[in-house]
Amino acid sequence: MDPTAEARPVPPPPSRLPRPHTGTLLAVLLLSLVLGLAWFVAGQWQSESSRAALEDLRARTARLHHLDTLLLQILDAESSVRGYLLTRNPVYLSPYQDGHAALELTLDALRAGAEPDEAPRERVDQLAMLIDMRWTLLTQAIERGEPPGADSPDGGIGKQVTDDIRNRIQALRAETQADIAATQGAAFERLADARTMNRVLGAGVLALLLVLVVVLYRQDRLRERMALLLHSENERLQTEVTHRTQELSSLASYLTNAREAEKGRLARELHDELGALLTAAKLDAAWIARKLPAEAVAQLRSRFDRLLDTLNQGIALKRKVVADLRPPLLSELGLVEALRALADSGDIGEGGGRLETELPEQLPELPPETSLALYRIAQEALTNARRYAHAQRVRLSLRTEGDELILEVEDDGVGFDPATREHNRHGLAGMAHRVQMLAGRLDIDSRPQHGTRITARVPFARMH
Repeated sequence: MDPTAEARPVPPPPSRLPRPHTGTLLAVLLLSLVLGLAWFVAGQWQSESSRAALEDLRARTARLHHLDTLLLQILDAESSVRGYLLTRNPVYLSPYQDGHAALELTLDALRAGAEPDEAPRERVDQLAMLIDMRWTLLTQAIERGEPPGADSPDGGIGKQVTDDIRNRIQALRAETQADIAATQGAAFERLADARTMNRVLGAGVLALLLVLVVVLYRQDRLRERMALLLHSENERLQTEVTHRTQELSSLASYLTNAREAEKGRLARELHDELGALLTAAKLDAAWIARKLPAEAVAQLRSRFDRLLDTLNQGIALKRKVVADLRPPLLSELGLVEALRALADSGDIGEGGGRLETELPEQLPELPPETSLALYRIAQEALTNARRYAHAQRVRLSLRTEGDELILEVEDDGVGFDPATREHNRHGLAGMAHRVQMLAGRLDIDSRPQHGTRITARVPFARMH
């Protein structure tokens, strides 16, 4: 592709990627959390209500038991006194003698089961007074040998007190049973409310779970779509990068070849035109020196010698410039001799370090562009070693390994970090590009204070 051609238009930017509905997902999760907490609180409330109802039922059931026990204890005491009065046998008085303490325990249990401000507690106190009265009457009957008022038609005061005690106990039992029925009714109502609430909350949670599944499914489909779009976009960008890279590489190759061609043209012009002019000027100066009289030449000898020396320096400078622009040894004697001459062209560093060469005696015939590229790489590497490395030893080698031609320049200088990108490393970039033009590879191994090794590998297959 011609790098000077007009660049193709940049394709339009891709459509915007779909955005996931994160807000909807967060709202569903938040609502699910709220319903879950409400369900938990409702369950706790139901548990606490059931526990309180059971505790209340147990307390009221215990009150019924105590009331029944109290009535049985009074009747047992009365029966024991009647047995004694009929038989005069003291053995019948055991329930009476042990019953008072048992009655006190039962009354205390009834008082403990009622709140201080409740009406049943007052009734228990009144019942205790009647029991004390009945107990007094039983004691008097034992002392007299007969119950007081036994001959009266209504049974006497003892029977009246016992009937009053029984009626009060029955009233307390009825009231307690009514409280138990009310507690059970309230518990069943709360259970029905809790069941309804659980159904509503459960349905809400299931509905939110269904919505969450739908949202997650859509999110998954959206992610798949985004992945496909990203893959397509990456392929488009990769194609664009590859195209731009090819354009830049082609442009760089064009510029490199154009620069080398321009250097060759300048070298030819300097060699042909400037060389001819300088040589002609030197010959003319020598001819003038021979034609002038001896006395005139003697006066101008220093000027003629300076002129000839200047012309010789100009010719040497022209040769050096021509050699730098287009080394003649490269085209005349080949890459090995050109590298050997390049190694002999100057010292290494300010201290005159050693430059070692390991060059083969001969190489297969190389294309001109391959020889020139490897020569420029060696020239740039040696220039860097002379200017920047402060090396005491530099080794230049050229060898073949398998199907590759390997050029290597190694020094023991200050080195550098290849991973650090600096703006003034155009020489290394130029080396890399020259190797890439030959389908080769450039390896740079360097560390600060540990020297540098530059290795260029070019396949032989590219040379034919």
